[in-house]
Amino acid sequence: MTHDHGTQTPQEEPDVGSFAERLDFLCSNDPRGPFTNPTVVKMLEKQGLPSFSNTYMWQLRTGRADNPTKKHMDALAALFGVPEDYWSSRATAQVINRLIARLNGFKGNGATPEQLQRQLVSFTKRMSEGAAPEALVAQLDELARMNQQGVTASTLKRLQDARVTSIAMRAVGLSDQGLSAAAAMIEQVRRLEGLPAEPSDETDTSQRKT
Repeated sequence: MTHDHGTQTPQEEPDVGSFAERLDFLCSNDPRGPFTNPTVVKMLEKQGLPSFSNTYMWQLRTGRADNPTKKHMDALAALFGVPEDYWSSRATAQVINRLIARLNGFKGNGATPEQLQRQLVSFTKRMSEGAAPEALVAQLDELARMNQQGVTASTLKRLQDARVTSIAMRAVGLSDQGLSAAAAMIEQVRRLEGLPAEPSDETDTSQRKT
């Protein structure tokens, strides 16, 4: 475990442990971090979330205090973008820690800490809406495999931002293998954004109006 001095290296399957260990994992491995105890307290205050003293934060993170109130647990969950039951459910904590470890793996491929944090918040929202956690982990694993083959996050972002017509024009002349790779990348971005594999007529109409 690490605290204010140093960071914890994300593991492939991070253990979740006690409340203190889960809090320390988030502080050390948040895509925007690592965070010191005073930084966490200041972030809570800045976002208007229930806060507490630096000393109490240190006590929570080291296990010297193990009785946080629900409002403080919910505030910490909101700050880090994880489900509220992250603290009470071992299964939830395991999935979230795996997602965070995988997201951090994309830092070297063009993804910014802010983008990765937004993706974590998106995953948390989708879990609350009933998305299977295993499916979310599988999506990141698939994206990681694509990265290993030379497809970077910046490439995916360019595909995501490009207009459909522009993508179609750039596809002219590609081999069947190239077209399949481009289609797979677009489908992957749609899944990561929580969209269906194929856009609906309503979505198509909305895009044409923009």
